[in-house]
Amino acid sequence: METVTRFAPSPTGLLHLGGIRTALFNFIHAKSSGGKFKIRIEDTDQTRNKKESINSILKGLDWLGIKYDGKIIYQSKNVKEHKKIINQLIDNNSAYKCFHTEDEILELKKNNIKFKSKWRDKIDHPKNAQFCIRIKSPIDGQTIINDKIQGKVKVQNKELDDFVIMRSDGSPTFLLSSAVDDFLMSVTDIIRGDDHLTNSFRQMVVFKYLDYQPTFSHMPLIHNENNEKLSKRHNALSIEGYKNKGFLSETMINYLLRLGWSHGDKEIISLNDAIKNFKIESIGKSPSKLDEKKLLFLNNFYLKNKNDDFIFDEIKNAERFLKINNTKESVKKTKNLINIFKKRSNTLNELIDDLNSINNEVFFYSEVEKKILNSSLNLKSTLINKLSLIESWDDYILENVIKEIVESMSLKFKDLGQPLRLVLFGTMNGPSVAKVMQIIGKDTTIKKIIANWN
Repeated sequence: METVTRFAPSPTGLLHLGGIRTALFNFIHAKSSGGKFKIRIEDTDQTRNKKESINSILKGLDWLGIKYDGKIIYQSKNVKEHKKIINQLIDNNSAYKCFHTEDEILELKKNNIKFKSKWRDKIDHPKNAQFCIRIKSPIDGQTIINDKIQGKVKVQNKELDDFVIMRSDGSPTFLLSSAVDDFLMSVTDIIRGDDHLTNSFRQMVVFKYLDYQPTFSHMPLIHNENNEKLSKRHNALSIEGYKNKGFLSETMINYLLRLGWSHGDKEIISLNDAIKNFKIESIGKSPSKLDEKKLLFLNNFYLKNKNDDFIFDEIKNAERFLKINNTKESVKKTKNLINIFKKRSNTLNELIDDLNSINNEVFFYSEVEKKILNSSLNLKSTLINKLSLIESWDDYILENVIKEIVESMSLKFKDLGQPLRLVLFGTMNGPSVAKVMQIIGKDTTIKKIIANWN
């Protein structure tokens, strides 16, 4: 049987890390066995649906290289099928009309009683009274799920409630619609967060009626650094947010893969490598903890190994990037600067800020930085004179000139290196000043020294 997995987001907000990881593991599991990965948009809640959310979800998946098979399924298009199954469940005595009032239901819930309606076995129904449709959950025995991640999990059936499958307004509920859609889409492997485990137990009644036996894999959730469940309330960033902060798609894939799944001790792993080596059973049972430092480490790794042309194309239209003259010379200079600054940048945004600093003619310094510049002011004229005499503007020659000045005045390199970095790119730390000077050219170098070393 061909493996079929699905990712079924609700279009009510942005796509966050938990959702992306669910999509990623569904995609990899399907592709590792030559199967299909499908997308279903659970859009039946018309009051909360947002068209921009659907666009955000699809753009996020595309950016990460998570490609779906076939057409996108919209749950709202399947409502007739959902209602058809509901009627069949009633005819089969697996569901029933419930006439309980809201007050009666609240009273039962207040007493912590699992809801089993008094109407579940009644034949006589009140006329013209409002009702909903409830599933007839089993009372005796237990329901067992052989989960590929959690192992054998079970619940006593007396703990299951008779949940609503159709509201009093005639609309099917999520629990029913989701189960029926999985059946209609021929999903063989249901992979989702372990917060859905209770739902899986409840949906088993529907699955049994449909003679449908998918496998289950319930993944542990992602926690933040305070061991709290990652959520919008805890400022969880969307995948779009990470992209806007300057993270690369390869970074996000690698990082999310390592949240719960491991391939030996390998820290760096690509999407293709994961597909070749993935086993759903290798996902751990414990929650994964978000580690921003690890994320930055990975992004730095991928960024410094990226082609300079690729990086330039990524940043040239970024809002925060100070636009350059679109001449061959300016583009070449920018790409050369990318080559030396990318090694120390954790994100594209950090890299952009470094590049912007090179294009800044004047900087605003802190009191500490002003003190460094003032205390080394005696070096300014010596440096300018030496630089003015250089005919071959080469980083090797520039480095030797700096070394000569330092040695002739019995200084340490930082005594000249720190103020020189401050006047060239506004910070005491950074790449080789000689390399930066070579790239930006003689005139710009001397101009910046004169303007900023005061």
